[in-house]
Amino acid sequence: MAILKAYSGAAWVTAIAKVYDGAAWKVKKKFYDGAAWVKLYPDVPPVVSASANGAVNIRFSAPCYAGVQFRSDGSEWEYSSSGALTQVGVGGDAIWLDAGEASDVWVERIVTADSWNNLDPGAGRHNLASTRSFRILQTPTGVRTVTGYFKFWDAASGGSLLQQTASATYWAENTM
Repeated sequence: MAILKAYSGAAWVTAIAKVYDGAAWKVKKKFYDGAAWVKLYPDVPPVVSASANGAVNIRFSAPCYAGVQFRSDGSEWEYSSSGALTQVGVGGDAIWLDAGEASDVWVERIVTADSWNNLDPGAGRHNLASTRSFRILQTPTGVRTVTGYFKFWDAASGGSLLQQTASATYWAENTM
């Protein structure tokens, strides 16, 4: 647990920035007001700026992967040709969540050509309180692609569209 002090406007109080849930660090941004843990920024609506700009991955004589992952800590990652994850952005610091809580955001993938054949939470909206992965896999020699975009919403249904990424193609090529 990462504990810090935050000024409540009247006094310094104990606050939590991150909590380890046994698998990963979760951003909490809460403070203890003497009676209960309260969100540090309860009135901040989520602000989203995902990249999800596609990839061209080529691998020789081995399975090839391509895709994107939106983590519950607000970071955005891409799958390399080997299936390993690399954080995107300048210096590897890309985040999809600029403000607010990941639990207040739902992602919806819109596929316009082909499909996510390896990792895909499916159609519809998925809450980003949990990490969501979208990945294709090309095992025999050849090429697999998926084209589409992502929509980020502030509700499981209805609600407001926070962001829609540009259409992008993910390409996985296994060559000899």
